[in-house]
Amino acid sequence: MQELFDKVAEKNPQKALELLLKLSEFALPKLRAIEVNNELEEAMHTSLDIRIIDTGVPLASCEADVVE
Repeated sequence: MQELFDKVAEKNPQKALELLLKLSEFALPKLRAIEVNNELEEAMHTSLDIRIIDTGVPLASCEADVVE
C-alpha cells in the first residue's frame, strides 16, 4: 500500500493527499455529536476545603531565599 501511495505522490501530490484523506476515514475515529444535559449540573456540587496550617517554616519571598 505504501509503495502505491509513494508512486502516486511522485506523479501527483494533490491526488496522493486526496487518497490519504479518503483512507483516513477507515483509520481515525469519527467524531459524533453528544447531547449535553445541564439539568444535572445542580445535582453535582463540588466542594473544596483548603486548610492552611502553620508549619513554623518561613515561606520564601523571592528566588534568592530558596537558592541560598
